[in-house]
This record gives sequence, structure tokens and C-alpha cells, in this order.
Amino acid sequence: MKKLLLTIALMVSSVAFAVEVGSVRGSTSYVKPGFSLGQMYDVFGEPESSYHHVIHDRKGWPHKATSYRYTVNGQNYTITVVDGQIYKIEWER
Repeated sequence: MKKLLLTIALMVSSVAFAVEVGSVRGSTSYVKPGFSLGQMYDVFGEPESSYHHVIHDRKGWPHKATSYRYTVNGQNYTITVVDGQIYKIEWER
């Protein structure tokens, strides 16, 4: 029982979290929410990974979204795109 509690405590303490940021700078320029998918590709190139999912707006309506993962200067960022525009940028610690 003690080992189980210790394991759970270690897992909870090592959980990464994400913080929403207003913009992220690449080597030549920057992107922020509202910029297009094409501008994101111009600044960062191909992502390390991506995945498709559904997000819901304030009224509960579903929207298809794609999240792209980049590492910029050793920092991990996830950029979520909805309808061809950047919806949000998260910095992961």
C-alpha cells in the first residue's frame, strides 16, 4: 500500500503542464493566434508531429482542429489550428 501511494505521489509531482501564450518567435519571424496556417509553416516549417481532434466553442458547437507540435530553442510548443487559422499556442513545461 505504501509503495502504491509513493508511486502515485511521484507521478503527480512529475506531471507536465501547459501555459497558453500570446505568440512564439521562430528564427525569422513570429506567429500568434489569428495568423494563417501558411504563415505558421513559413516560420516553423514542418511540425515534429500533429494530431486531429475536435474542440467545442462557447455555444457547444464542434469544430475540427489540428494541433502541431514544435520544439523552438529547446522549448516545446503546441499550436492548435481551426479553420486554417491559429486558434491557440501552448508552451509546455
